[in-house]
Amino acid sequence: MPHLLLLVLCCLSGFALLLPLSPQWAVHGGADEFGAGLVTATLMAATVLAQLLVKTALDRLGWARTLALGALLLGLPAPVQALDDSLWTILLTTALRGLGFGIITVCGSTAAATLAPPGRRGAAVGLYGLALTLPQVVLTPAAPALASALALPAILACGVLPVLGLPFARGLGRAVDARTTASATEHAVEGAAPATTVLRRILLPLLTLLLVTAAGGAVLTFAPQLLDRPALAALALFLFTATGAGARWGAGVLADRLPLRPLTCALLVTAATGLALVALAVRSDRPLLVLLLAGLVLLGAGYGGLQSLTFVQSFDRAGAENRHTTSVAWNIGYDSGTGIGSLLLGLAAHVATFSAGFVLLSGAMTLVAVVVLALGGRPRAAPVAGETDAAEHGPRPSFSDH
Repeated sequence: MPHLLLLVLCCLSGFALLLPLSPQWAVHGGADEFGAGLVTATLMAATVLAQLLVKTALDRLGWARTLALGALLLGLPAPVQALDDSLWTILLTTALRGLGFGIITVCGSTAAATLAPPGRRGAAVGLYGLALTLPQVVLTPAAPALASALALPAILACGVLPVLGLPFARGLGRAVDARTTASATEHAVEGAAPATTVLRRILLPLLTLLLVTAAGGAVLTFAPQLLDRPALAALALFLFTATGAGARWGAGVLADRLPLRPLTCALLVTAATGLALVALAVRSDRPLLVLLLAGLVLLGAGYGGLQSLTFVQSFDRAGAENRHTTSVAWNIGYDSGTGIGSLLLGLAAHVATFSAGFVLLSGAMTLVAVVVLALGGRPRAAPVAGETDAAEHGPRPSFSDH
């Protein structure tokens, strides 16, 4: 786990630093708003593509080489990007970085689930989530300020930070290879289920994840437009992301000790309440700051906590032999939700108002809470022999216990 956490910290530091700066660098080179948006779209498209191809890379290269490839693809293009602000150079280097990010996210989540000690999967997932989110809490809001204080190309070159994680890739790869081999031997009789079967088993956690990340993506995209002062927008984003990071860690710890279904319902209601407060706060041209910040804190708690809970639920329901398919589905659900939320809230604001968009998200969150309460405890279809519906129990068994 220390190797995993250090590798993720290095990789996500480089990712978080360039997330707001690459579009800014494109504008510096003469691109318009569409070109700047195309940079982020290229990053996410390459990420999803890589997530679909990770299994092929693991089969051919093994864990250690695949992890090293992800770190190199994420880090090495950054200094190249700093040398040229033309849009095509930025798009090419961003696409390479997206491939690296996709590899790291799928391998990281799979490794966290694989290496978790018996009865401590939630805590491992919480720590992994904290390592993922801390760089984004600190570096993403700070990046524009750093770029204004120093030369923008110099800050872009710091995106090479993922390369510092290379020393941890070898030890982590060996550990996951050893655990994966042991698990494959233990579950050789069961075999992996078809992807459609796995998706059916984890449909409800994925729906929950898609909705909460859609709400988070909407806030992360449009917070600067909701508040007229950049300092207030930065404060709002910091409160949201910091609360999310803490909740992601705390929910992982609680997932080892408490039933998942009531925790999930409670966090869905918390997020829905936060969205309702945000909707109320932005009804006028001058948002009620206290109400808005309170809503973002509540939403951040649901946003971070539900990421950990849906992660644990998905791996519990899918089974050890379907670990890779589950990891890919969860990561694509996360990335897709973020993009869909931004798109839908922008459309709602264009047709009606931001407030109406947040009301719709709050209503959808409440509806999913009711569905989870009604259906979340039902056993999945055609369970693998020996598995139980972990959503109804306390500490979840490790994969070796299934």
